[in-house]
Amino acid sequence: MRGSFEVVWRRPARGLSTFVLRQSRPRWLRHAVAAILPAVALFCLFSATPAQADSVRDLRLAVNGENRRYVMVVPDGVTGPAPVVVALHGAAQTPESFRAYFGLDAAAAAHGFVAVYPEGEGRVWNDGRPAAMRLKMVLRPGDDVAFLVALARKLAADGVADPGRIYLTGISNGGFMVQRMACEHTGLFAAYSAIMSTAPANYKDECQPDRAIPIQFIHGTADSVIAYAGFWTPVGATLSAPDSARLYARIDACGPAIERELPDLDAADGTTAVLRRWDDCRDGAAVELISIERGGHQSPARVDTKPDLATPFLGLRSRDIDAGEEVWRFVSAYGAPARALPAAVPLPPPSPLRTGRAGAAARPATADQRGISAQ
Repeated sequence: MRGSFEVVWRRPARGLSTFVLRQSRPRWLRHAVAAILPAVALFCLFSATPAQADSVRDLRLAVNGENRRYVMVVPDGVTGPAPVVVALHGAAQTPESFRAYFGLDAAAAAHGFVAVYPEGEGRVWNDGRPAAMRLKMVLRPGDDVAFLVALARKLAADGVADPGRIYLTGISNGGFMVQRMACEHTGLFAAYSAIMSTAPANYKDECQPDRAIPIQFIHGTADSVIAYAGFWTPVGATLSAPDSARLYARIDACGPAIERELPDLDAADGTTAVLRRWDDCRDGAAVELISIERGGHQSPARVDTKPDLATPFLGLRSRDIDAGEEVWRFVSAYGAPARALPAAVPLPPPSPLRTGRAGAAARPATADQRGISAQ
């Protein structure tokens, strides 16, 4: 039947499960189903716990009546105040499973920064896409903007972070949340990196920061979850990866882009990488896009990570570059030691959807409460 689809589960001879999506029309519906399945795969597959680093602390932070959780990894010999990279997981991941998969700890140990892994409430982030694109009706809303603002303040107040060198990165749903913070609280973090996520189309009008945004994108051209070419539904859309980078280059008033191929360090991984970079931006910012040719919904890694079981479902994972190293290379160029956090960064008000917990009628979502992503 035209417009119908079927999800088929197969078990090949080697015992590794795969999924097949048939009858792809209409295209937006196929993408909507494909967006949900990876969350299930991530939940089932990313269950490994990484090896313990020199100092790993499981911490809590009270924000707007919520007890929020984050994991902090301090490499041996690093003392505060130090540079900090806050890393946001994808949908359905935990801080532990994201640490195991992402490989950021190795870069932290090599370059002397602290890695912090917050947890989105319900293991998802309240990012900046239109709420109708996501599963907010079945997942708990969280005051994630307030949480990240409070977390950055606490890291600085506790002497863990150099206030001028706190950076934000994230993958997939976490990458969309990175962009929300970049647009709404630009000065809170010194630089940003969004992996496996593109710009919501509504950001062409809504992203109006008070200063330039240094931001990096890393995206696979064969990503079947967050499409490299962009994603349209009747209720919202995302830009392509190149158009996302061009949007921020326009916001930052950058010069023309320069493109170069990166070394193919692992010919067996089936991928190559191309760097496109915009310099000569206002406020000394830059924008860059690393396109992983034939890469799937995977962050690239050259260090040992756990697990690799997601690869058959989420596509090829590049071994030509390492996400942790590339994130640090880009963000570490920004920020000045001992810079104070902006004095005018207010803690956002509690989510209006929270009123339902106390028995009051929930109010419609506002600009500060966009719902929950399923990706």
